[in-house]
Formats: sequence, structure tokens, C-alpha cells
Amino acid sequence: MFSDIKGGGVTASLGFRASAAWGDIKGSGKRRLDTGLLFSDTPCRTAALFTRNAVKAAPVIYDAGILEKNADNIRAVLVNSGNANACTGKEGLEACFSLAKEAASLLGAPSSSVLTASTGVIGEPFPAGKISAVLGVLAGSLSDENGAAFAEAIMTTDTEPKEAAVLVEGPSGHYVIGGCCKGAGMIAPSLATMLSFITTDAEVPSELLRRALSEAAAVSFNSVTVDGDMSTNDSLFLLSGGMSGVKIDEKSYPAFRDALSHVCVVLAKKMAMDGEGATKLVTIRVKGAGCAEEARLCASKIANSPLVKTMFAGCDPNWGRLMASAGASGAVFDPAKTDIFFNGLHYVKGGVIIDRGLEKDARSVMAGREYEITLDLHAGSGEALFYTCDFTADYVKINADYRS
Repeated sequence: MFSDIKGGGVTASLGFRASAAWGDIKGSGKRRLDTGLLFSDTPCRTAALFTRNAVKAAPVIYDAGILEKNADNIRAVLVNSGNANACTGKEGLEACFSLAKEAASLLGAPSSSVLTASTGVIGEPFPAGKISAVLGVLAGSLSDENGAAFAEAIMTTDTEPKEAAVLVEGPSGHYVIGGCCKGAGMIAPSLATMLSFITTDAEVPSELLRRALSEAAAVSFNSVTVDGDMSTNDSLFLLSGGMSGVKIDEKSYPAFRDALSHVCVVLAKKMAMDGEGATKLVTIRVKGAGCAEEARLCASKIANSPLVKTMFAGCDPNWGRLMASAGASGAVFDPAKTDIFFNGLHYVKGGVIIDRGLEKDARSVMAGREYEITLDLHAGSGEALFYTCDFTADYVKINADYRS
């Protein structure tokens, strides 16, 4: 059994502290937090998922190498926003090594225990010197009260920090899972779709930690889209410090996985809700597909369709776009057996609209900040959920002006 921790985030778990600072990473002179440090008082078992993009940012390459050899002894993650450190060549990768070494020295930890993460503009020279200049401030201001500041420091086009945490109560005692993420654009499923940092004070064996992260990501960060574009920097970290004293085994694993999945789903939905220019969070539910994979294909196709997403923006129940996207998804079904619902409103039955008089009610549903559209394909028992948002003119404006 688990319950949400109001105001909880990445430092809600025992033994985790964070800090944030302004390093003027973009060189704009605008004073906003843009560097952060997450630190564990104990060595952490760590699992991570990264982008599948063939063009990988330097931190992704660096972290994968560190975790291959030292996944059971991670102490810290150094993060910056404003510059992705992607397409920066040898210098970008060398910056990861040098900054990790410098941070480790200040923290009294091995350099191989420090991970790095970056987000921001791709292809710009990486300002390692600016980050180095604030490392002393970051190391000296670590606190379990700075989780919110850390979540703010990793933001780019996000309009608000994204945090979540739960308290899990079990027969062996209580433990916490907490986290934060950033992500508003370049959001499309592929292992992870942003930067996300999740901590737990439960003691979780490495194999179970990796399994739980993979299963939780499948129903959350791998089931959310804003614009269908895959980032070069996508990174999802799960750190287990163990300070609660609760040990997770095969028997207690389902409860741990479910609580972790809940935290991840909350964060993923916050990303969709805060998508660049978005005004609505829309859940696409496909049921009755031939199999789970076909349901996922169908839900993903609908959630990523620009035509469907502009339909959301206009509160227009143009259900024909839903049918067209479903038909283009590769899922096998009979259109003449398909039903569509807007929340609980049964709008389409057997592939045709039930009553045109229902359009006013459907528009009313779509005028809400959050709603669900369900397609029942009546072709099997496969089911999938996808979280998406509307596509407004503000998305174009934000990205047209992104570097300025």
C-alpha cells in the first residue's frame, strides 16, 4: 500500500540531498537556476535507461560507461540545463570526465561514482568552465530541503517543476520513492523521454532495480508524447540508497514496482500537461485490440498525430481523424465494429456516429483541462494507454524562438 507525499520530490527518500545554482549556462544573463547536484549519503545501486537516438549526447555516453562498471556505487548526479552537451565532439565527453572528477573531489567520493546529465540547445560549445565555477556552491549547499530547487534547475521550456513521491507501507516497514523530471518538448517514447531522477531509501537488489525501472517506464515515460521527436539526451535514473532498512525481495517486488510505476506515471502525465504550448492533457485508451502490442501501436499513432492534436486544441470532436489514425497504425481491426468514447460519452458505435446531437456534449468534454478518449476495437483483449496533449500555435512559436 502506498500514499502520495504532498510536496515530495527527489529528496523525499532518506539519505538524499540536493542543491541548485545559477551559472548563466546559456549566457543570456537571466538569473535562473540552471545547475543542480543530487547527492546520496550512501553508495547507491543505480539503474538507468537512455535514449535510443543514434546521436547521443556526451553525458549519455559517459553515464553508460560508468554504469557498466560501477552501477552499485553511485553517489551523485551533476546536472545542467541550457546546453545539451550534444554534438560537441571529444571536448564534450572530456568535460563530463573533468566535471565529475572535480565534483567528486569536493564531495569526498570516487570520480567513478558521479554521473552527469545535460539538457538544452544541441550543438553549442559546452560551457564546462561555468559549471566548474559553481561546483563549490553546489557541494556546499546540499540539503534535503532543496529538492524543489533541483527540479527547477533542470527546466528548459518547462513552465513549472515536476515532482512526485510516495510513502510505501509494507510488512517489513516503510520506505519512500521520490523523483522529479523535466520535459516539455522533444518528447517521444524511447526508453525515457526527458531527464528524470528517481530515488528510494529501500534497499533493492540490482536485478530487481533494473526490472522495476523497465516495467515502470513501459507504462509511463514510454507511453507519453508531446511532439513525436526523440531527444539526444533522454535519461532516466533510479537510485537505491537503502537507508530505510527495508529490503526488497521477490515477494515484496510487486508492491515496489507498483509504487514506482505510480511515481513515473504522475511525472509522465505532468510532462504531457506541460507540453510546449499545451493547454490539455489527453489520455488515449485503446482496448479490444488483437494484442497488447497492436493496442500500443494504435494508441501511439493517435497520440502522435498532428491532425488529432490540433483537433484537441480546437475542442473539435472530429472522430474521423481518430479512425484514420487507428487505421494507419498497423493494428488489425474491423472499422465497422469500432466504438469511440469521450470520457464516458459513447459517441461512435460500430464505426458510425450515434447521434450528431451528441457533438455539443463531446465538445464540452474536450473543453476540459484533462479528459480521456477510448477506442474499443472489438478485435481481442489487447489494451494500452498513451498520454498526450494538444498542439497549439504556441508550440510553433516556442520552437521557432528556441535558441533566442
